[in-house]
Amino acid sequence: MVRRVKKRFLQGLGLILLLGFIYYPGYKKVQEAKMRNRILEEELSSLSAKNKELKKKLELLETDMVYIEKRAREKLGVVGEGEIIYDFVTEN
Repeated sequence: MVRRVKKRFLQGLGLILLLGFIYYPGYKKVQEAKMRNRILEEELSSLSAKNKELKKKLELLETDMVYIEKRAREKLGVVGEGEIIYDFVTEN
């Protein structure tokens, strides 16, 4: 009776281990895919926010003359007619 119980236990344990070896690689791949999916969703969220910001800047560049002038002054050094630029040099 005890031998039969031990035999059944060992058979069950062997079956569980066999199933574990068979299904673990697939389970591991699913977990890796879920992790990759989370990373890609975070990246998508970040890129969507940046895209929204760029669309707002594009709209301003197409419609807002004050914004256009400000950007031209900052990026291109555009000077208005009659304006004088003073460039202060500091010595270290």
